[in-house]
Amino acid sequence: MKLILRDCACVEELNAHVLKWVIILYIEPVYYCVVEEFRGLAVKLLILGPSFRRNSSNGVLPAIQRYDGLFYRIARKYLKEVRNVDVLVMKDNLTLVNAKTRLSYAPPKGQKWTGQSISEEDAEKARVSNEIVLSKKIKKGGYSEVFVAMGKKYAEALPDLLQYNVKVVFPTRGGIGPKAQVLKEWLSRGH
Repeated sequence: MKLILRDCACVEELNAHVLKWVIILYIEPVYYCVVEEFRGLAVKLLILGPSFRRNSSNGVLPAIQRYDGLFYRIARKYLKEVRNVDVLVMKDNLTLVNAKTRLSYAPPKGQKWTGQSISEEDAEKARVSNEIVLSKKIKKGGYSEVFVAMGKKYAEALPDLLQYNVKVVFPTRGGIGPKAQVLKEWLSRGH
């Protein structure tokens, strides 16, 4: 559906999650905005947890490239084909950043990830920060669905996602293999 709006003033009033791009045309003597709408492509949000496995390259890399666990490899593979999924990444300190945020290499703490413990104080501090990030992101993005790809202990650093009135997909049963399969299927539905 194309909407042609005279003087472009009412573009801001349109529902932002429906808009994909705005083209401004000048036709003597008035500017027009042509707004393309894609109702079938609801925007979804993927939240990836921290990863013990990471790319140790020097310099800075986007967060989604720096971390290299299974969920990250799946996300990178499928996101090449999907346009309607935004990604947030949880860093080691449990705070969320945009997938494109550039991160320096920092070795993981400890010898293995599963033995890591998270204090309630650290989780609460991160939860407050993450609620601010998610409130802004979800309000701006107009997401229909949120997929949480992380273990239960890291998810404790997230606020209650149901407060945002979105469908939440958070596989909690089975090992990493079944969870990875659910992530693949979820991303595949985004084509």
